[in-house]
Amino acid sequence: MRSNRMWMGTKGQRAALLGTLLAVMLGSTGCGEECLDAFDCRDQGAAPAGQAWACVEEKCTQVTLNNNTGDDDAGTNTDAGTQTDAGTQTDAGTQTDAGTQTDAGTQTDAGTDPDAGTEPEPDAGSDPCESATYDPKLGTLQLQAGYVAGESAAVAGLANSGLIAVTPGPTYSLYTVIGGSVQSSDAPVVYSLGTWPQVELGATPLFDVLAPEDRGTTPGWIASALVTDGQRLLTGYMRPSGGIAPASGGVGVHDIATSAASTYLPAPNILYAGAAPGVFLTVSDGLDTVSEGRSVYALKTDASPFTALKVGTFPENVHGGGAISVSSNGVAMLSYLSKSDNRYHGHAVAPAVMAQALATGTPFAVADAPEVDSFLGPVSAMGNGVVVLRGEFAPPDFDFGFTDVSRFAFTLTDAGATVTVGAPEPVLVFPNQCTLVSTMIPMGSDLLVKVQDKNGARLVRIRDAR
Repeated sequence: MRSNRMWMGTKGQRAALLGTLLAVMLGSTGCGEECLDAFDCRDQGAAPAGQAWACVEEKCTQVTLNNNTGDDDAGTNTDAGTQTDAGTQTDAGTQTDAGTQTDAGTQTDAGTDPDAGTEPEPDAGSDPCESATYDPKLGTLQLQAGYVAGESAAVAGLANSGLIAVTPGPTYSLYTVIGGSVQSSDAPVVYSLGTWPQVELGATPLFDVLAPEDRGTTPGWIASALVTDGQRLLTGYMRPSGGIAPASGGVGVHDIATSAASTYLPAPNILYAGAAPGVFLTVSDGLDTVSEGRSVYALKTDASPFTALKVGTFPENVHGGGAISVSSNGVAMLSYLSKSDNRYHGHAVAPAVMAQALATGTPFAVADAPEVDSFLGPVSAMGNGVVVLRGEFAPPDFDFGFTDVSRFAFTLTDAGATVTVGAPEPVLVFPNQCTLVSTMIPMGSDLLVKVQDKNGARLVRIRDAR
């Protein structure tokens, strides 16, 4: 992801962000082969300078990037730097090559002119996003009837921070993780972001995401989760193994008021987490002393010591678990990545079903719960429902584009044992890809979205006005 200096300035840079967002959204395969495509290698850690992760013969492999930094460029398509050139064919002394003919060094090159596998890149004057009208809060996004955009706050310097947590309120305290991402090899730490809407990065870290025994070890830890129940923050981290090394990872449970009461627990390959009163939920290969493979685990925090147990199972033959979000009326939306369409499938687990699993230790089947939707983007609770960021690979070229942020309402009956999922209701619509949504976080009954475009990154509060 590029800096705000050139952020979203061209179609190529917007495409690069789309690729980064998709890479973050899609989880690891969790199956026999190490990868199916480059998305599956997103959790391999930060590649060395000039390198990037690619999927080569079903193995995550570091490949050399071309030095171009232009638009649809040599780093992502075949061009003068990756095809047969003067260095691999008859050389400069015997054939016309980069030194004697038009090439990347002497004329319009692969970074600015169409190259193999690309179409002509419009210049700044013809790029529709350069001439589009941008709302100060929502950019080019279109807010739908019944919803209003409340306060907004710039998040300069946090464009690459995807993990943000907000306490339940009525005072909304914000936290974020810095470091421990595919863009950084720095050890991940938690910072305060102040209270809404006075968002400002704290001067010093609050907590280490890593357990003491993992600090100072070889870089490569990825921060995978940050959620809060108002009293505590749960952080998650993992060192992706690509199916080669043993699974590793853990969670930290940080008492916001009393840091000495914080603790760290094993949670191999933790991918996602969620929070509800008295319990944290994880998608991982285990939690604390319970280790039964990729499942939904719960950490009960309503009594000391905390108790971990397995509460949910995923269907067989799937890539693995997906995001967790718990609505205001206690419905837990759990999801998994399907091999059949490479999309996440969300299911709404009724609070009575979850309570029974917590009480008895007998897991429920996630796929038995009513299906919410299939999607590729983030999810978040919003009042008595959830919102999902949806998109599609549209013909004829099947380029990916986000289409909308839609809300699904949850209605409970039978004393919380039955949940009915409402029809999708658009909240935000994408008329183009000039402004993107990279993060969604519940804020009480409202929704906090992080939007990014050529004007920078900012958090915007969305309310249901009805």
